[in-house]
Amino acid sequence: MAFTQAATIPWTRIKALSFDIFGTLVDWETGIDSTARATALGPYLPERKQFMQALGKIDTVVQRNNPTMLQSDVIAEGLRQYAKQINVVQDGILTQDQVEQACKDYGSKIGTYEAFPDTEDAIQRLSKHYKLIPLTNVDNKSFAGTMSHALKGCHFDAIYTAEDIGSYKPDPKNFHYLLDHLKSDFGVERGDLVHVAQSLFHDHGPARDFQLQSVWVNRQGSRIGAQHDGSWVGAHGEGSEKGEQDVYAFQLEVKSLGELAAIVDAAFGVKS
Repeated sequence: MAFTQAATIPWTRIKALSFDIFGTLVDWETGIDSTARATALGPYLPERKQFMQALGKIDTVVQRNNPTMLQSDVIAEGLRQYAKQINVVQDGILTQDQVEQACKDYGSKIGTYEAFPDTEDAIQRLSKHYKLIPLTNVDNKSFAGTMSHALKGCHFDAIYTAEDIGSYKPDPKNFHYLLDHLKSDFGVERGDLVHVAQSLFHDHGPARDFQLQSVWVNRQGSRIGAQHDGSWVGAHGEGSEKGEQDVYAFQLEVKSLGELAAIVDAAFGVKS
């Protein structure tokens, strides 16, 4: 059963929402899968779930070992390492040049991923009540592409990227940066903020550690982004019998950003 105690968050006293973007507002999983399959590697990739699980493990390690590498280069390296795992060059299926071109093309496409259908309307509604600030692992160039494409109808008050911070979530540096800049840029304190994200590993673990109020956007029961140190976990995380809310301490679980916007509107007395 979804954890839906919306009343535990004082919505009318909150001043800002911070967001994970890819997986929460933008359909990262479909973008990753479709752009990889559009390359020369496409015919040799497994079904989507298996592919996403494998890439999740690789990309997590690449980010950890290369905190200042651009996200476009991180995912290109992730696909390069995956190509090595499936032996497409060693078995004479593709040349190394073909693999390199595939990885380059794939890495450059982050800014073309589509938003979830509810994103634009929900962000426009939420912006009437709060400052909105992305805390994203995506690099500046890729995010600029996203803002001119998938999120062109959305306004954000500031954008904090992994490229500017010099590390990737779930590194605590990213959340220190978020809190420090919210205070200096907008006068927003920790207690005035709610963090909104899909990823348990990248976002809700650190949010718990920083004692941030948070909302889990659990789109279609997805577990993409729930990795722990590169390993894949199921519904309750790392073999624990506890549910996600027990482990990650978020205050609210919703199935979409639109559901969150409706809850906020209701708290402010706005009729749908």
